[in-house]
Amino acid sequence: MADNYEVKAGLAEVETFDVVGVSTITDNEKGTDDINALWERFFKESTGQYVPDKTDDIIYAVYSDYEGDHEAPYRLTIGYRVSGNQTPDTMHRVTIKSQEYAVMSAAGQQPDALIETWKAIWSSEDLPRSYATDFELYGPRFFEDGINEVLVHIGIDTP
Repeated sequence: MADNYEVKAGLAEVETFDVVGVSTITDNEKGTDDINALWERFFKESTGQYVPDKTDDIIYAVYSDYEGDHEAPYRLTIGYRVSGNQTPDTMHRVTIKSQEYAVMSAAGQQPDALIETWKAIWSSEDLPRSYATDFELYGPRFFEDGINEVLVHIGIDTP
């Protein structure tokens, strides 16, 4: 299942689904340190082995619980899509909101390509962000040498 996700840039309608994993609340001022620490925890604790009912091995980094725009505090959860209702005590469950998402590919040298993509998102005046849920998808193409693609999904308000 992990090999057949669609790679697209542009707009995509995403149906609701849940992600379970490790989580922290941060903001862009201290975000780099907090995000690096969360990724370190995700791998050190072998999070994927302890997520019940995960649907595949695609890793999701979900931005949610925004207290305002991209400069205000938000929650980041790194984990896996799940089909069941179990959430271990040491983990957090977040629901990806059903809505339209702007999808961008951040491919190449990481984390540089991802950082540049986020800088473009933050500076865009043409992206009507909903600040409900945004997420990064780390699928098989992320782990291919020379590609290292992350698909960034930004929730948008539609008229």
